[in-house]
Amino acid sequence: MHWSQPFTQFKQPFVLLFELAMVFAWSVSLTLAQAAPKRLSLIEAIEQARRQSPLLVAAKQRVAIAEAEKLEASLRPNPSFNVSGENFPLDPPEGGFQFTRTIDWFATFTHTIETGNKRALRTAVAERNLASANIEIAALERQLVYEVKAAYQKVAFERLRMALLQENLTNLEQLVQLTAARVKEGYVAEGDLIKTRLEAQRFGYQLRNAAIEYDQAKIKLLRAVGADSFESDALSFELADDLEAQPVSYTATTLQEAALRQPQVMLAQSHVETARAALQLEQARVRPDWQVTAGYKRNGVDNALYGALSIPLPLFNKNQGMLARAEASIAVAESELRYARSLVLADLTSARRTLTAREQQLESIRASFLQQADEVRNVALAAYREGASDLLVLLDAQRTRSQSQELYFQALYDYQLAVHELERAAGIDRLPVRPNAIQTSTEK
Repeated sequence: MHWSQPFTQFKQPFVLLFELAMVFAWSVSLTLAQAAPKRLSLIEAIEQARRQSPLLVAAKQRVAIAEAEKLEASLRPNPSFNVSGENFPLDPPEGGFQFTRTIDWFATFTHTIETGNKRALRTAVAERNLASANIEIAALERQLVYEVKAAYQKVAFERLRMALLQENLTNLEQLVQLTAARVKEGYVAEGDLIKTRLEAQRFGYQLRNAAIEYDQAKIKLLRAVGADSFESDALSFELADDLEAQPVSYTATTLQEAALRQPQVMLAQSHVETARAALQLEQARVRPDWQVTAGYKRNGVDNALYGALSIPLPLFNKNQGMLARAEASIAVAESELRYARSLVLADLTSARRTLTAREQQLESIRASFLQQADEVRNVALAAYREGASDLLVLLDAQRTRSQSQELYFQALYDYQLAVHELERAAGIDRLPVRPNAIQTSTEK
């Protein structure tokens, strides 16, 4: 036996055991990865919407259409080639029919000469349409980003409501057990047990409704990001960000300057420029295009050159209708531009004032407000345990605590939604956080 055989015999079981351990570890990690729900952050949701939203895909295809129209507008007219013959006899000619002597043949090229710089003006109109299509993408993207932000915060809010109701239901179930024990011992009447059970059933009903609203909010978020599946697997994700309020910093002048650079204002300005370019094109179309024809003619046995020039006479149709239409289009576009600016400024002012009001509301119900509600509930619970307080007092304190928490979460949600609304109205991706500000979150 070779000296290395004992080592080899020892090595084979060890390697097999190591491989089995690796396979087991890999299977466990794969199972845990599949069991863990996907966590979706707000930034990831926005990027996903930008990447796969069907509306953005359609808008990009409209840009491709505008590019094709620009290419078509920049092309010159095609020349035409004509071959014709004349003097085909109906009756046999004297001396007999001779193909090369009796018939006259023409071979000509005809080309249209555009006057008035129409090709350049036509291309300019197409370029303005292309610019408008690109601006429409930016406007649509702004709206989609806002919808994703609003949907994300709605899911975060509904998740908080579910957690709150679940906590309250757990507390009431414990209270039911405590009351049942006290009824058994003869300290309280059975009516108190019925009251606590009814209150627990009420919170259970609210919890089931909250679960439905949470599910609907997640579906709306998936729709906002452009998902193509809304079944249970797609709804198994969890939010990576909590509902929190960070005081933002801004100035009215900066917001107004940013708002006037919004895509909808730029789109209205682009429509004005397109209408003016269209007027210049219609003015150029007053001048008729020329048609030049040149070619070869064979007249019997004779060879000759052929030429012709065709110039339409603008005696009646001088493009009056299209000129009037183009002038009216400019007036319409300028009015729409003024309206777009007015609408943006009004929307901005409304969003700014709403944010100020929401911040004041949030300041009035800070975390101390919740602590007071907790203290009232705890005091009532302790008094009830000692038999020094009535059950209705405890239930009222529990209900007040629940309403206070939900009011606080609603204020957080309203404030964060107002921040996103101001970002949308100003055309800003994210407002800067106010320096040295106290962050308000759902942590109590």
